Amino acid sequence: MQAVLEDFLKAVRSHDITVSSAESIEAGHTFELIGFESREILKYALSATLAKNLEERESFSKCFDGFFSFESFKERTEQAEEKKQIEQELGEYQGDSELVKMMLAKDQVALSNKMKKAAREIGITDIWFFTQKGIYSQKIMKQMGSAQIGEEIAALSGGTCPTAMAQANQLRQVRKTLQSEVQGFVEQQLSIYGANTNKRLREEFLTNARLSNIERRDFHRMHEIVRKMAKRMSDTYSKKRKQTQRGQLDFRKTMRKNVAYDGVPFETFWRTKNVDKPKIVAICDVSGSVSDYSRFLLLFLYSLKDVLSRIDSFAFSSSLVDVNTIFEDYAVEQAIEVALKEGGGGSTDYGQTFMDLKRDRLENSNNLLNIDNKTSVIILGDARNNYGDPRTDILKLVYQRAKRVIWLNPEPKISWNTGDSEMDKYRPYCHLVSECSTIKQLNNMIDDLLKVSFA
Repeated sequence: MQAVLEDFLKAVRSHDITVSSAESIEAGHTFELIGFESREILKYALSATLAKNLEERESFSKCFDGFFSFESFKERTEQAEEKKQIEQELGEYQGDSELVKMMLAKDQVALSNKMKKAAREIGITDIWFFTQKGIYSQKIMKQMGSAQIGEEIAALSGGTCPTAMAQANQLRQVRKTLQSEVQGFVEQQLSIYGANTNKRLREEFLTNARLSNIERRDFHRMHEIVRKMAKRMSDTYSKKRKQTQRGQLDFRKTMRKNVAYDGVPFETFWRTKNVDKPKIVAICDVSGSVSDYSRFLLLFLYSLKDVLSRIDSFAFSSSLVDVNTIFEDYAVEQAIEVALKEGGGGSTDYGQTFMDLKRDRLENSNNLLNIDNKTSVIILGDARNNYGDPRTDILKLVYQRAKRVIWLNPEPKISWNTGDSEMDKYRPYCHLVSECSTIKQLNNMIDDLLKVSFA
């Protein structure tokens, strides 16, 4: 049962369902309590243990049905006459192969168990790609004892006896039938353990590919990738961290609360530390020079709004546009299109953008909106200013007031400071300047920023 449980949990994980150690233990208890007598009861019990939402319940149901299906070695209509002919021509089998005896006896349970045991021994749970089907089929055949069938075929084929030759031909048919069953079983295992391999490979490619090389048809997939990244950040950073029942003892509070007990500390109190969420101001260039990147950078900012409640998002080309309301009012795809329309369309003017930033976030009458020593400012852009005034004086002021100023440039470093790029002029007033042309790089930078903010 333990081996079956381990294989099943691996199959569940291959369907993008996270299974913790505690859930694995709980699943083991469920197996022991219910057993295999009622598959439906076992299915619902395990689903309640392992699946966390409707999407996971659907994936779990598919995984369970595939894993516990027993279709191998069933008598097919088209095979019945074939096997009957084999038995008539072979007569009573005189060989030593237990595998052939099982095949002739039509012992479905024994054959299925033997095949599954062989599959487990050769590591069938590691099959991920369709190109592996052949090698895993050969390994299972060998582990089940097909080599002995081959030896008997060779021995029977060596002479001139018609009966022996007929038996050799029919043993070949037995081996062919066995091979067909094994191949079907391997295909089933691939559908279980390799269910999301292609999806994961595509996601890995998109995560590491330059945003300028990603096609629009992958937008939905990119949204899902970014959503998962943002969810991980949310789980890690969105809650206030608290230190309770550990760390430094709050001596005064402990003594005050235990006066009634003559000072005996029946109730202890510890110093707590509440960490506020960081304030982030994100400014995204949506001009034509970074049009290939803008859509995905806005997608990332849109997803971050669910992680950080104190994030101000802006888009710009020639002037700064607040997109916070847009992100709140529209679904993701429509929100990005509206943001691109509102913020794009003009020639890139970082100078005017920084003037707008000064007006809205340095001189705002509402001090809560102004950039201060708790604010991290993220600028996503290529620093190409069409030879206009870069207004580095304003960025210097932002640098002096903010906790951190981070500039993420989607262009390769070799292109910085060429043509109308002002990267060298802006660099002294940034705490960090980095190339950021992939979703993975962007995710890592935001993750590092949040680590510092919550430290």
